[in-house]
Amino acid sequence: IDEMTAQTNEDEDTSSNDSEEYPWTSINPILRVRGPVASGYGRGGKKLGVPTANLPASLFQSALEDVTNGVYFGWAVVEQPPSDDAPSVTKKGRNAPVKAVVNVGYSPTFEGKENKEKIVEAHLITKSSPMEKADRSMGIDDGDDEDGEVQLNEEGDDVEIEGDFYDETMRLQLIGYLRPEQKFDSFPDLIAQIHRDIGNAHWALDTMPFIFSKEAEFIKDDDGVNWIGSGGGDDVASWEFESW
Repeated sequence: IDEMTAQTNEDEDTSSNDSEEYPWTSINPILRVRGPVASGYGRGGKKLGVPTANLPASLFQSALEDVTNGVYFGWAVVEQPPSDDAPSVTKKGRNAPVKAVVNVGYSPTFEGKENKEKIVEAHLITKSSPMEKADRSMGIDDGDDEDGEVQLNEEGDDVEIEGDFYDETMRLQLIGYLRPEQKFDSFPDLIAQIHRDIGNAHWALDTMPFIFSKEAEFIKDDDGVNWIGSGGGDDVASWEFESW
């Protein structure tokens, strides 16, 4: 790593009481965004083997101005509104919570091709996601069982998502932080770190309190089309911050 970009913001708390031995912290306030998935720069899936769902930068600049650049995790929902043609048919991976690892920033490793605007790039974690599996042998206070081992819930590990869902609406709730945005010397280094990020996000979202956040009304609401965030926007794209 020859350069690290990490913007510090006094209004956003990316510190927590999480133990320093774990590769994450909770964030407060959490960020919720909802909007149509845009076709991105074609880098995630084609160059890195990690497809991403990008939310249009132009719709969320006001929300992202005060968000620290870096890699986050949380829960995502790809919406499938009811259809008169096939009211009972739901495509795989729709209207259900899916784990997500999310980059907020400019993608500085792509020299000369950095994003001109800060964007949200989300990789939805499925059974085909490449990841470096984290060592889960450590205990976590809030989720330990009587033997001192962390209680995990991996029921979402077999998630499949049908299609690329461009132009479909996605809800995204960011609840934890992994690391600052970084510039890497090589693509292999970047890819290895991305696989590590996916593994760590996958692990964190199986633990408390993060696992409970998928029960939030924002995530569970099948009729999310009616959601408009308190931070700004409209019924097409909006956002909000909420302390927890």
